[in-house]
Amino acid sequence: MSRFWSSLTHDLRPYVPGEQPCRSEVVKLNTNESAIGPSPRVLEAIRAEAADTLRLYPDPQSTALRTALAAYHQVRPEQVFVGNGSDEVLAHAFAALLKHDAPLLFPDITYSFYPVYCHLFGIAYETVPLDRAMKVRVADYRRPARSSCPIRMRQQGSHCRGRRSRPCWRNIPTRL
Repeated sequence: MSRFWSSLTHDLRPYVPGEQPCRSEVVKLNTNESAIGPSPRVLEAIRAEAADTLRLYPDPQSTALRTALAAYHQVRPEQVFVGNGSDEVLAHAFAALLKHDAPLLFPDITYSFYPVYCHLFGIAYETVPLDRAMKVRVADYRRPARSSCPIRMRQQGSHCRGRRSRPCWRNIPTRL
């Protein structure tokens, strides 16, 4: 390791992605690939916007996007956060919201970047095993609150739906 790297960098453990076959006939769902590709309407919209302005730096506040999303979701633009992909948004969420006295809880089978972010931002965490049917047991997340704002992360990309009509993570109150 370089002597110029910080102690934080020396202590990091790299993210290890799952198997990544290098064959074009394999669609890797774990990396959000699609077997069908974008619709012709999406390609047309991209081509229509791919004008000379692509050489310019975009609006750093994403004003037009935040305004459109706010109008769609009936909130104020100030309530909309956008980032450069879900990993950046998650990094901001971890850094800003998740370091408290109580450990962060998430399923043991979850997005593998959660422990990486916890280590990066010095967040104590505990993984909670799924039940034998590979489902989240809400009761396992009901623990005495030891901080002013215990937040529990749901499993990214999974709605952990069972017989319920809504995701099971919605049954976990934000303050336990």
